[in-house]
Amino acid sequence: MEAAQDDAIAKVIAPIVDAQPDDTFTLTFEDELPEPTTPTNNVNDKSGTQRHVLSLIIDDVGYNMQAVRRLIALPYTVAVSVLPDSPHAKEAAQMAYQHGLPVMLHMPMETTNPKYQKKMEAFYLHTTMSKSVFTQVFEDALAKVPHASGVNNHMGSALTADTKSMQWLMELCQKHGLFFIDSRTSAKSVAANIAQDAHIPWNARDIFLDNSVQEKDLQHAWDSAMSCIKRNDYCIMLAHPHPESITFLEQQTLNPQTFVNIQSILR
Repeated sequence: MEAAQDDAIAKVIAPIVDAQPDDTFTLTFEDELPEPTTPTNNVNDKSGTQRHVLSLIIDDVGYNMQAVRRLIALPYTVAVSVLPDSPHAKEAAQMAYQHGLPVMLHMPMETTNPKYQKKMEAFYLHTTMSKSVFTQVFEDALAKVPHASGVNNHMGSALTADTKSMQWLMELCQKHGLFFIDSRTSAKSVAANIAQDAHIPWNARDIFLDNSVQEKDLQHAWDSAMSCIKRNDYCIMLAHPHPESITFLEQQTLNPQTFVNIQSILR
């Protein structure tokens, strides 16, 4: 049963581009294979006090409660981002919150990737929705994830590139006092710019850990994250509750102080 649930977790991101750990890491996107690009918009520049820390968000939470228990037991802080229509969404959110972990709504959004378009259900936000339907879908999703303090996008390469949709989304974040993390599934995303203009606390991911759960690929992504924080104030990494990913995280020996709550590095 758990294997089937694991298979149901969408894998929607591009592989990390091959590079040496000390090279400049390259951002990758859901819809831009085989030639991913690195956005140059200045909202992605790092600034402030040099802290060299890592913030880790675990997406797609809500399918496997054993995975949640393992995440809670990690010797450092992570945020859990819960899919609203996952079978254990409420239970996972409550358990994480009770153990002091930040809870986020992992909001499903429209993709341009043909491979995943057929998997989008009614609970995804679409660019063709009226504002009233858009609002209701979001409100229904948020109600399924108690204690959510922020939002990030699940898929969303089409929606995050749509200015109107992002303006509506930021209005809803403002209404509910939510921060926003751009998962950056497309280089065309306008989400960060609009969050900034709307004065919504926000940030954007730098690295995906586990598009591949092969140990060498996990290690490569991890090394990219270490290279990222060596050069910048912080690095935001997204991962998923695959057994291999959690085992890998359990094996890391970084000082727990290297990891920070995502809310401490919002812009």
